[in-house]
Amino acid sequence: MQIIRISPRGFGANTYVITNDNKEAIVIDPAQKRIEGELLKLGITAKYVLLTHCHFDHVGGVSTLQEAGAKVLCSAKEKPLIGSIADLFDAFGAPRENFYVDETLGDGEKRTLCGIDVEVILTPGHTSGGACYLMTDTDGKKYLFTGDTLFAGSIGRTDFPTGDIGELRASLRKLSKLDGDIAVYPGHEEETTIERERKTNPFMTDL
Repeated sequence: MQIIRISPRGFGANTYVITNDNKEAIVIDPAQKRIEGELLKLGITAKYVLLTHCHFDHVGGVSTLQEAGAKVLCSAKEKPLIGSIADLFDAFGAPRENFYVDETLGDGEKRTLCGIDVEVILTPGHTSGGACYLMTDTDGKKYLFTGDTLFAGSIGRTDFPTGDIGELRASLRKLSKLDGDIAVYPGHEEETTIERERKTNPFMTDL
């Protein structure tokens, strides 16, 4: 399993391309329209788009990938927020992206996408339907994509529509109980691990 991070140009989130064969991929949070061009350079086709949440800086490239044939998935609780004030397009004056959700996902649901085992972990707090995705490689190694729930040394904001600090703390407790030193790929900034965050992140050490 290969993980390719595409860092944003200007304001935006990290986009992650996950592939087993360097041909077809899961794309997590395609933040900008240029993601389609980056995939073309790599020779990779996006088969699935997984959204951690609907904020504008995470979904700017969804429509172009959907038009090219990718299926868009997010949590069932996040779907109603798409196209509402909670997606923050209007709040930040960003040009609105129009896309639809092909399938919704529930907490604990497991899927095999592009030959990759994916488990959905519902983590409300940054938004009411935010989700993390736990992926397992063929050798059993696990990788967690946390969106804006958990960063290296910090957490996502809770002062946007549907944000809730109590829910976010409960979500962090859920993540802190995951077994093993799992690699963490957040929506912004650099990668980290669950073990490191359990020990050093001030928002997790007091859970």
